[in-house]
Amino acid sequence: MGYNRKRNELLRELRYRAPESGRCWEESKNFVPGGLLSGARKMEPYPIYIDHGKGPYVWDIDGNRYIDNVMSFGVHLFGHNPGPIIKAARDQTERGVSYGAPHVAEVEYTRKLIECIPCAEQVMLCNSGTEATLLAWRLMRAATNKPKIAKFEGCYHGWHDYAQWSVSIDRENMGPPEQPNMTPDSAGMPDAVRDTMLILPFHEAAFSLIEENASDLAGVAIEPFVGTGTIPVSIEFLQRLREITEKHGLLLHFDEVITGFRVALGGYQEYTGIVPDVATYGKAIGGGFPVGAVACSRKLSEEARKADEGFFAAGTFSGNPMTLAAGGAAIDYMIKERHIYQDMMQNGEYLRDEFNLYAQSKGYPLSMTGLGSMFCVHALSETPKVPRDILNEKREITIDLQLHYRNNNLLIPWMHLAFFSSAHTREVIDQMLEGMKASLDGVMDWYN
Repeated sequence: MGYNRKRNELLRELRYRAPESGRCWEESKNFVPGGLLSGARKMEPYPIYIDHGKGPYVWDIDGNRYIDNVMSFGVHLFGHNPGPIIKAARDQTERGVSYGAPHVAEVEYTRKLIECIPCAEQVMLCNSGTEATLLAWRLMRAATNKPKIAKFEGCYHGWHDYAQWSVSIDRENMGPPEQPNMTPDSAGMPDAVRDTMLILPFHEAAFSLIEENASDLAGVAIEPFVGTGTIPVSIEFLQRLREITEKHGLLLHFDEVITGFRVALGGYQEYTGIVPDVATYGKAIGGGFPVGAVACSRKLSEEARKADEGFFAAGTFSGNPMTLAAGGAAIDYMIKERHIYQDMMQNGEYLRDEFNLYAQSKGYPLSMTGLGSMFCVHALSETPKVPRDILNEKREITIDLQLHYRNNNLLIPWMHLAFFSSAHTREVIDQMLEGMKASLDGVMDWYN
């Protein structure tokens, strides 16, 4: 049986299992451009529409249960519907869902964040990770009175016009490894923005580029754990970045929207011991509700407010009471049950070791990267070390794996890193591995 026939049979099976999702998908295309509110939710033959979730599981509207390794793209640290967070949100609904005025939870919540984040003396709140990086970069420019931000090739800092450059690496247009070209990841991004950004490589040449452009740079932004490919940046590289930014009076920004409060209570800063000037957060700190945060020193925020034009930020829903009630309960739980980080670190090491051992034993050109509760499968025999390594993988295999995962009751994103939670016990991890192994066998049968 040929590849196309096998693939079409599995697609038919997935349609048979989830007809209501297919009906919703067709209806959605009439009202939403492309039928999706986020491109990251794309699936074949169509997206699965979720009815509810509990712990490590979600159920679709057709009644199928999946082990959830999307976890709302990293939002859920304790699984779906954890009791303390749901109670806090329900209690808040009785007091009001939005005020447009200050409330006590703002003080309580920001104090908790500052107690946990090494670089934080003050915090600004917004509504998403994208808003947080936009706000952070404005803060950095205002505080230094310099126009440019440097970011690294392959790092994702949200979808705003300043950030979405050279995230997806294009072999034809990427340029040399020591000096990447600046390439847009979306239509509609103005060319004028190019003059405000500098693209850096994960290469020794990055440090020379920073020095050469230091007079124009407000600072340097980096995902200390690169979401594209789920690749850790070496501590040595981050330490050199910290040293060169300090040497030239530049601000260093760690984008911890994914890693913050997930790899450790103090995020990647705690994990590595390297403290930036600015850090951005989202996802896990909202307890399931929309949130973004910018953390910095008191001195930095004061410098920004001294700018000639003044520093301004606003948002109707920034610091909304629903988010701060749920997020505050989540942070309380993280502090009280800090052992979950060690548990998830051990479960993650176990997952990756078992996956990679199985792939190697079968001679499959597949490997898994990650840290703690974050992971990503690559169609590469050896794990990638920098984002450009991903260009060498057989992308069609990872796309086809999505189909086999779902056939084995696993919900795993194919164009985004995956997650598990503290609700994913070792027993659930073993069930994941069973489904993953069956999926590897299934997809490699198509290619043999």
